[in-house]
Parts: sequence; C-alpha cells; structure tokens
Amino acid sequence: MAGSMMKIPLEDEGAALKPPDWESFYNSYRKPGYIPGYEILHKLGGGVFGIVYKATKQSIGKAYAIKFLKLDDHSIRQQVMSELETIRLFAQVDHPNLVSIEDMGKVDGIPYIVMGHAGDETLRDRLQEGRLSEEEALRFFVQIARGVQALHDHSLIHFDLKPANLFLKGDMLRVGDYGLSKLISESCMSLTFGRGTPYYMAPEMLQRRGDQRSDIYSLGIIFYECLSAELPFTGENEWEVLNAHAEQELRFPDSIQSPYRRLISAMLAKAPEERPRDIADILQALRAPGQLGESIVLQYGAGTVGSRPSPAPMPRQDAPVVDRRPVPTRVASRVEPPPFQQDTSYLTRSYHRRPRKGLLLIAVMILGALFAMALYFTARSDMTARPAIDARAARRADPMRVRHLPPVKGANSGTGQLGGGTSAKESRSHANGN
Repeated sequence: MAGSMMKIPLEDEGAALKPPDWESFYNSYRKPGYIPGYEILHKLGGGVFGIVYKATKQSIGKAYAIKFLKLDDHSIRQQVMSELETIRLFAQVDHPNLVSIEDMGKVDGIPYIVMGHAGDETLRDRLQEGRLSEEEALRFFVQIARGVQALHDHSLIHFDLKPANLFLKGDMLRVGDYGLSKLISESCMSLTFGRGTPYYMAPEMLQRRGDQRSDIYSLGIIFYECLSAELPFTGENEWEVLNAHAEQELRFPDSIQSPYRRLISAMLAKAPEERPRDIADILQALRAPGQLGESIVLQYGAGTVGSRPSPAPMPRQDAPVVDRRPVPTRVASRVEPPPFQQDTSYLTRSYHRRPRKGLLLIAVMILGALFAMALYFTARSDMTARPAIDARAARRADPMRVRHLPPVKGANSGTGQLGGGTSAKESRSHANGN
C-alpha cells in the first residue's frame, strides 16, 4: 500500500547513477525473497521501459505483478528516476477500472513497481481472437474511459494507452502500466521525453508535447480497433505510422456504423483543440454515465444502432495544446430511459394454467365432508328401517304366534319380557310370605 512504499534514493548530483546489473537479475530473480516478501513466478510481458513478472506475496499467497524498469540510456535513466517519485501520487488513485499500485523499490540497481494482478489476459489477446461484438466493444470501452477519467481527475495522464496495457479478468477491465505517466501541474504541461506506442500515439507527440487530449486520441484508436479489429493508421515502420497519424485522412470500414463515426472522428482530430475537452463529453455522447455507482446505460446497444439518434456533436475548444488552466471534469448528464411497460398477462395465465394449491386443498376437504355426511345419513336410515323389516319377516314366518302374543306388562317396573311376567302385587305377597 501507499504507506508501505519505500523512497528510491538518488545518487548525489553530478555522480553517475549505478548501472543496472541485469546479469545478476537473471541469475537470481526466481529465488524466493529476491524481492523481499515476494516470489516471482513467470513473465507476463514487456515493453520499451520494462519487463513485467507475475509474483505471489509469500505471507498471504496473493498474486501481484512486478514491473522491472529498463533504463540503460543514462539521460533517460536520470529523468525516469526523478519521475519515479510521482508514483506516490498514482498510488493514491483508487478506482475499480485501474490496476492498483502497491509498492516500489530497487534491486541490483533496477527500479521496480509492485502492482495488483488484474489478470493474465489483455485486450490485445482478446482482439487477436477476432473483432469484438458491438456490445462487448461498448462495455470494454466505457470501462477504459472511466479508468482514464479517474487519472485525469487527479491531473495525471497515461500517455501510453494501448490494448496491451488493458487487463481483463472475465468482463472486468482495468487500465494498467500508468506508473510512469507524467504528472500534470499548472506550471508544467509538456513532456520531458518521448514515450508511447506509435499505433496509438497522438500526432502532437512528435513535437514531444501533449496533454489529457493525447489520451483521448489514444482512446479513439482503441475504440476504432474494438469495433473493427483494424488499426486506422499503419505503415512499414514507426515513422510512417507517426506521419500517417499527422497527415493521413481517417477512413472507416463498413464494420463501424455511422453513429460511431462522428464520435471517433472527433476523438481522432489532428489538432488537440478540436477533440473532446474531457472524457465526460465522450461518455455523454455515448449516453453512458461516468460516475461510480451508476449503471452503464448505453443508447447504442447491439442490433439497435440504426434506430438510435446520432451522438451529440463534440464541443470544440480554442485552447492551445499547452493549456495552463486546470481542466474541470464535467459530470455526464443523466438520460431518462423510455417508460417501462411491464407485461402482467402472465399473472392471469398462471391462474388458468394451474390453480393455487390452497384452493385445491379446500375443494378436496369440502368434497370429503359431503361424502362423509352422505355415508352417515345412509347408515342411519338403514338402522331405522331394520325393526319394521324384522317384524314383517316374523309375521310371514308364524302368523298365529305373532297374533296371540300377550301384551308387555310392567314396562315401568323394569320387567319387559314377553309372557310369563309376574305382577308387582304377587311379588310383594311372595316377599311377605317369605
């Protein structure tokens, strides 16, 4: 973290800087602890100013990327070493679309920067597989623009934007390799030495001058390539490419549809003052909010480009390339989405298609109760009719016996037998005689 970064000591003025010992580096860099607290695993890539390796922090096993700077030229080495102190400022920028800067130091005379590991895949790797879909191109470009906007908001400029410096982990994109960008202040707004990649370099970089609009030019090249898998300016060598940036007319392939051409043309204007003043204007033209916490709402979704209005015209500025005034950041205005009409017909269909379980259970209970009541009344009617049926059956079997049966006596005294009964008077006399 920023609090753990060490200051790289510089030699006394006039004294020669200690040259880097690359032989010792290649003999020892794979040893655990060569960089204190880290173990270097394998190489991720390299460029003009350095080599990047993947490493793990030994205490927690977390992956990081370590960039070792190649500074063999003495004059460039002095300027880079003096500029390394600005890394402390970059380390303060915290944004989800930026690769974090964690630490820095020097080993065997070679300065290094420790960065968060944002994935092994870059946008260059993805572009080598073929042209991106329109939806992917927009999603990636908005993330790139937001990351670069975070740098510009802190008066920092990247100056070396290219697909190889844009790291992918799934669909999350982070802008990296910005640790050596030149700090922009009110008193210094020109480059101290040339840098950048010719295919993505703004024309004013030939005069070793540039500002935040140089990054906007590079973003236009990247957006062009994402939509077409082609570069707008090419050549046999670097100088031909740079001259093409300065003199050649911009042409568009059929794969880039008309709503995007006006925006890209403004971003790739030869004169910096004719480009968008800041990235907020670009996001506004794409109808994409540029602030954190807001959803990406793109008006140029896949398959709907022809039915959408063209991007708003980009503002022209009369400011010279070297503009000493602070560059304000304008917040992209919100665009109200079209009214949302919810389809509620599925609610009605669901009831016709399958009744609720509660209603079905109540119906079953009612039917069961009715069935039980029917059984009860049927059984009771059978019990009431049974004595009459038995009497008729006995009368048919022996009519004479049934007709002369004596009446039942002593019903109230508890003697309910048929015939042979004893009266209450006889019972009392019998008891007295005894």
